[in-house]
Amino acid sequence: MEEKDIKVRSLYKSLRVLECFTVEKPELGITEIANIMGIYKSNVHNIITTLEQAGYIYQNPLTSKYGLTNKMLEFSYIITSQLSFQNAVYHVMRRISDTLNEISYFAVPHGKYVLYMFNTYPKTYGSNYPVRTIMGETAPMYCTSLGKAMLSTMTKEEILSRIDLNRTKFTENTLVDEDEILEDVLLSGKRGYAIDNIEHEPDVRCVGVPIFDRAHKLIGGLSISGPVHNVDDERISKYAEFLMNAAFEIKSRL
Repeated sequence: MEEKDIKVRSLYKSLRVLECFTVEKPELGITEIANIMGIYKSNVHNIITTLEQAGYIYQNPLTSKYGLTNKMLEFSYIITSQLSFQNAVYHVMRRISDTLNEISYFAVPHGKYVLYMFNTYPKTYGSNYPVRTIMGETAPMYCTSLGKAMLSTMTKEEILSRIDLNRTKFTENTLVDEDEILEDVLLSGKRGYAIDNIEHEPDVRCVGVPIFDRAHKLIGGLSISGPVHNVDDERISKYAEFLMNAAFEIKSRL
């Protein structure tokens, strides 16, 4: 959207301020937000004060920095409650984690990123590993199995539009060259599943498939993720087959 098309610029700036807060940086100071947005600190202060009065922002008395309040969760609850596929997807994911003893993720396309909606852990997941919800987190489409699985269902023009960003080389395996990414996405489409071969996180390998509804409309992607020593070539084939069957089951339930 071009700036000239924005009807209420103050509202637009307020929403952009909220978008500055991330999992990596859940608390920010006025100066930090001003630098991210490229606007005056006085403008940021006025916006933050208004959002704080409305209950969407809090100030940490120890650091004087600001963060999002739990009020923001109300919107996520409203959205997820309206997702017609939520129960069908989560039920299948629960079975995947319990059967294969691996973590399962579900995400939807969100511009140039995947937006994580649900994740399930196996019942036997060790206490040495932190269990956390991933709902609301994002990751680039070009370097995740979920992203590449969803990209494999799109036209070349749409793929290019969704990988057209400053591509970060998260690991030595991350593909950042456009032609290499396109080749990998094309291969993913031919075999029916995508692989994140230690491309987004160190020592983590993932397998992902696209998920469609009965009208063959893409609704998201489903993946299995695990440490590289667990997800070897043999298990990748096994997990891919399991996921493709799961995708068919979800489609038949919708």
